[in-house]
Amino acid sequence: MSTHESLITERLNAEPAIFKGCSLSELTVMTVGSVVVWLPICLIVAAFLGSVTMGFGFGGIMVVLSVIVTSSMFRRLKANRPHGYYQLALHLWLARHRLIKSPFVTRSGVWDLGRS
Repeated sequence: MSTHESLITERLNAEPAIFKGCSLSELTVMTVGSVVVWLPICLIVAAFLGSVTMGFGFGGIMVVLSVIVTSSMFRRLKANRPHGYYQLALHLWLARHRLIKSPFVTRSGVWDLGRS
């Protein structure tokens, strides 16, 4: 087997897609976010119904379903875009709404050196 036929991890430019076009870091963020949202909701609802243990089961099911749905939506969002596009788009959106400071020039207009 020659070197170009095998996968050489030192030559990867981006994280490989693991599940539905998402990398491990993207899936980790989706999973943690789903757990933070669904587990408390399911535990509270199950506590009102009298079975907290069932809340963990339903919470687990909702986390799995959320990751599947979110990764499908994320795959469509990333379609035909360059690597890192959506991170840049999110960064610019946050800067546009003045939630963070942007290191990019987002102003359009005529530039002048200030000398005559």
